[in-house]
Amino acid sequence: MLHFKPDWPIFAGLAGVFLGLVFLLVYLYRRIRWLAGRGKSGAKKPDTPKLWPSLRNLVLIMLWTSIFGMFLFMGFFFRAYQAFTYEKPVARVVTRAGEAGGRHALTLIQFGADGAETIRQYPIQGDQWMLEGDILKWPDWLNFLGKHTRFRLTRLRGRYVQTADELSKESTVYALVRDEDHPVWRHLYRYGHKTPFVSTVYGNSVFQEAGEDATFLVFVGTSGFIVRRENEPKQ
Repeated sequence: MLHFKPDWPIFAGLAGVFLGLVFLLVYLYRRIRWLAGRGKSGAKKPDTPKLWPSLRNLVLIMLWTSIFGMFLFMGFFFRAYQAFTYEKPVARVVTRAGEAGGRHALTLIQFGADGAETIRQYPIQGDQWMLEGDILKWPDWLNFLGKHTRFRLTRLRGRYVQTADELSKESTVYALVRDEDHPVWRHLYRYGHKTPFVSTVYGNSVFQEAGEDATFLVFVGTSGFIVRRENEPKQ
């Protein structure tokens, strides 16, 4: 399927609006020149513009500029829509049914930036699985320009629905990165709010049921992680 690029109508709209303004300036220049020539005594009088052709040209110029202005508006609208609804798939979680509240088999497939996949299997204790990570959120105007949210998945754990179970039952936690206290992320957590072009830095997590045969996709959007069952339509 052809991927729609909002830059096309933006460039077309900019070019069309620019030409429309040029046409309008030429139109106004000729009328001002005609008015200035009328006031000069002894000078050759310029030809008087005819009313209907002159009005027609003005209407055509305004129509041209309006049409390409609509292209420009549509381009910016679709660019904003794509920027603020963009979701990048970062992982697939495959679960297998186990005992209720017990141990479940889970396969985590992480998608690398280069398209490579890292596949690991974990036993999860609890009612749900939970993925945790770090999020660096850019200001909205950088999202609009195409800058996507930075992130890293740091931890996979089992989760119980009941707090009493969290306190009394076995827990399972797995690190997904070698250096959990990475100096860059530690700096961003402490000083990210003071760093130019950074909106905020924070931890984020998603969790879902673990006791069933299911496949989930984890995405990162402009505000953090999102989880959906695979093939579940985006609302």
